[in-house]
Amino acid sequence: MIGQVIARAAGTCQCRADSSTACGRPHKSTGGTCLIPHLPERPLHIVPRADVRPERAAALPAEEFMALCDGCHAALLAMRRKSRVRAVPVPDALF
Repeated sequence: MIGQVIARAAGTCQCRADSSTACGRPHKSTGGTCLIPHLPERPLHIVPRADVRPERAAALPAEEFMALCDGCHAALLAMRRKSRVRAVPVPDALF
């Protein structure tokens, strides 16, 4: 599966500033696209497109994953953590 995702990404980070899976960094110098290549010393991370729990991600098909560089991966994880914290429901009062 990893090879499929990397091949579909043409060996580069798939982060796009205008997509729903963007990392939040503007990538201004490259027109909103991250162009970091997949290299043995700097491999891309394979990440689910949706923010799902690891046990659910394990059952997803290859089409539901994207390839991200270290910087975009870290930024996307931070954004997802923040959105989860904001989405935590406040418990109802007991009385």
